[in-house]
Amino acid sequence: MRGSLRPGIIVVILAMMAVSAPSAAVAREMGAGSAYVDVPTYVQQRNLSCEYAALTIATAAWGSWISEYEFDHRVGWSANPHWGYRGDINGWWGNTTDYGVYAEPLVAPLAEFGFYGEVFYAQGDAWALQARLANGAPVVVWLGLWGDQSFYEYTDDGTGYKLTAGFHVMVANGYDEGGVHLSDPATGSYKYYSWGDFMWMWNVLDGMGLAVWPY
Repeated sequence: MRGSLRPGIIVVILAMMAVSAPSAAVAREMGAGSAYVDVPTYVQQRNLSCEYAALTIATAAWGSWISEYEFDHRVGWSANPHWGYRGDINGWWGNTTDYGVYAEPLVAPLAEFGFYGEVFYAQGDAWALQARLANGAPVVVWLGLWGDQSFYEYTDDGTGYKLTAGFHVMVANGYDEGGVHLSDPATGSYKYYSWGDFMWMWNVLDGMGLAVWPY
């Protein structure tokens, strides 16, 4: 999902060409209670492709550069975002009809490119993020930018799933005592949120995260 960009803005392909990926993800200790992983910036190419763009960023940190378009057909589609991509990837950001995808359907496509995707739900525990960053893994995070707008829908077999308007995906790449560092595919820039603001957004979707490691 897009965060800061207005609907309808066309993101040029040249933005992807301007970014150079590091040869490997490196966790640099910044002192007690802090760490940082080198990741690039990258601008998503479609209104609602932030999840796939985040995978481009996360895998680039390990020396690969996987196009966001490679994930379209590998992930597939479903009304339940835990099972596949929900809606039109070229739709408008912020609604729950044209929506996006959660962490679980991204694991198998990552494996095709030689990466292990570790899905976790922090449920308010900041250490779940800190531990993975300290071990050198960039972490894709699902954030409710508008706060808790959540509601539930159900599949035909009764499986429930949460949807929330205004969610967006970024790559967490560092933390310190004050907050969290992120690479934002909506703007192609780095961001920093205080722990209070970050946890407020992250907890909307139960602290959903996807740590990315090479096999």
